[in-house]
Amino acid sequence: MRAAVLREYGKPLVVEDVEIDAPKENEVLVRIAASGICHSDYSVAHGVLRTPFPCVLGHEGAGVIEEVGPGVVDLSPGDHVIAALTPSCGTCPMCVEGSESLCMQTVQTMGRGLMVDGTNRLHQGSVPVHQLCGIASFAERAVIPAGAAIRVPLDVPLETVCLIGCGVMTGVGAAINTAAIKPETSVAVLGCGGVGLSIIQGARIAGASTIIAVDLVKEKRELAQSLGATHALDPRAGDLARAVRAIAPMGVHYAFEAIGRTDTIEQMWSLLRPNGSAILVGMPSVRDEIKLGVGGFFAQRSIKGSAYGSARPKRDIPKLVDLYRSGELQLDPMITSRIGLEDINVAFEAMSRGEGARSVIVFDA
Repeated sequence: MRAAVLREYGKPLVVEDVEIDAPKENEVLVRIAASGICHSDYSVAHGVLRTPFPCVLGHEGAGVIEEVGPGVVDLSPGDHVIAALTPSCGTCPMCVEGSESLCMQTVQTMGRGLMVDGTNRLHQGSVPVHQLCGIASFAERAVIPAGAAIRVPLDVPLETVCLIGCGVMTGVGAAINTAAIKPETSVAVLGCGGVGLSIIQGARIAGASTIIAVDLVKEKRELAQSLGATHALDPRAGDLARAVRAIAPMGVHYAFEAIGRTDTIEQMWSLLRPNGSAILVGMPSVRDEIKLGVGGFFAQRSIKGSAYGSARPKRDIPKLVDLYRSGELQLDPMITSRIGLEDINVAFEAMSRGEGARSVIVFDA
């Protein structure tokens, strides 16, 4: 099959042939219909987030199950599925506690680019090929953990709902699950890419009355307002904290960072009102450190990380699909371009310039 392989940080991905094995126990083989291109893929490609080489990137995929491995009882060939980031094993302490976004099996899938059992399903001859997040959706097919394959209705367009697999679940989940935004509250979102736009939609769905979108790019600010932001600010236009307080005089109840930069993480802390909550959604290098003024803690401000929108995928992904079908969750306006796999590096170049919200790779049927 064709796949986009990363062999070196900072170098273009190479579209080439990769061999794929049959699914093993509690795994499924999925023919990928479409895959969104997430900023995390870009971060891996440029070494901000790390992976062993060679590696097939992509983790925001959707497709059709072609084969199920032993022990899979609730999925069948022909099912349409969205790939979730977590294996959702159901048995580790985090899954038992309901924190499936922190499933302990992600140590293998996210940390090492392997399947849950610590082995590979992709290879080129005798050379193992790793798969990002245990998914590797920049390929025509993928073997993924059965717990990460979430069945969706046959009538929803996979080339659109694939976004739910990562960016939309991460963003909407951060608003609804992690922050648990209350109605008639105020929100600021730093960064209006795919994840930030999803946070904005989650805030709108939760009933926030003031939603401030912050982004350098005018087109993204305009798109954010079309999706639910009540105000939009260019952070270069002046003191951001002062501009936010011109809209929400005490500061905002919730501030979200969806870029993954230490300076904007520190900046969002300054936007909060007393009792406000800062939610870290963007992912900088895990080696980075931040500095926060200690006085904010005595104003009972809090800061919290959000892993995959604190998702419980089997509950939350179908819920987001229903919101999309009802029109309350708008996905199509977030898709800037639909491309072929061979155009993956062009999409990465556009991402490096801050252009567009989401590109989607659409595979031939």
